[in-house]
Amino acid sequence: MRYNISMFRNTYLQIDLDKLRFNIDYFLHKSNKKMMGVVKADGYGSIDYMEAKVLEEKGVDFFAVSSLDEALRLKKHGIKGQILILGYVPEEAFPIIRENDISIVTYSPEFVKEADLKDMKVHLKLNTGMNRLGIRPEEAKDILAILLEKGSIVEGVMSHFSSADFDEEYSVKQYERFRNCVLDLNYDFRYIHMSATDGSFLVHDDICNYERIGIGLLGYSSYETELKPCMGLYSEVVMSKRLPEGDTVSYGRHYTSDGKGYILTVPLGYADGFYRSNTGKQVYVENEYGTIVGSICMDQLMILTEHEHLPGTVVEFFGEHVSIVDRAKELNTITYELLTGITDRVSRVYVENGQIVKKIDPRFHE
Repeated sequence: MRYNISMFRNTYLQIDLDKLRFNIDYFLHKSNKKMMGVVKADGYGSIDYMEAKVLEEKGVDFFAVSSLDEALRLKKHGIKGQILILGYVPEEAFPIIRENDISIVTYSPEFVKEADLKDMKVHLKLNTGMNRLGIRPEEAKDILAILLEKGSIVEGVMSHFSSADFDEEYSVKQYERFRNCVLDLNYDFRYIHMSATDGSFLVHDDICNYERIGIGLLGYSSYETELKPCMGLYSEVVMSKRLPEGDTVSYGRHYTSDGKGYILTVPLGYADGFYRSNTGKQVYVENEYGTIVGSICMDQLMILTEHEHLPGTVVEFFGEHVSIVDRAKELNTITYELLTGITDRVSRVYVENGQIVKKIDPRFHE
């Protein structure tokens, strides 16, 4: 779909708010659990506070981020819900955390034993097999006792699946470790949560009251669902030309023209988070698929098409016609990496009922 928008380079990541709302409703109604909206890494590229505002409209009142700066940005933009920082927080930041009523996780036994956690809202993070952060289940009783002795507000307990995208057997074992530990602790946790997007589809969970949903809100999961992908990456042709047979394209001269078709130049490159490994991959241009040829440059790339496409023609790099899930598989990576890799040089455009309702250029928007 062609939108009449004016940006610095007419290169933009588009977010369909109608589809985002559909996905939020999908998760809110698929289980009897409440949702913790995970908007870390700038909302997986969608802009964190914009996504959080839509979640709040739907009644979501708890959010998860990866770091203190992400939490404070949500606060700055008027997000009212409770915020949990999932990663490491330096102790010198504790006054800011207390002042802003932000929750943190127990990322290591040493952290709990050494830090001044009085009046800190804490989620006891259990390491059930991810082996990244957290407390081993056999240490949990002692760590909980230390937290309570220090005057911490132990409001939650949590864990994280390592392979919920493909391994049901191991995921069930992790959940059983978590469940047994929580029951053994015999503590009245307000928030109990383990499943993220894929785990919410894979594991039958009878102890948690919250699910941490992140990329699923944008319509992506490892499983077949009714979710609606709501993001697309677009730019526009700035030059179209025929090349004589034998002419080469871009750095390294890796593509040689056969004299057929058209070469389109587009202002998108690896500095925008569009990786050089996309060379040779297909894109969609006005009713045909073209191929990225030559080395992708820092700020531009070239596309070979059969037909001529004039400057101003929209090019889709992923979206309705090019699946980002399939592209991630082609590049031997995951959807998360492609989405979060889009940099702040790329404008964000929000669409509702087929119309643009907001445009944000991250580098110039407070």
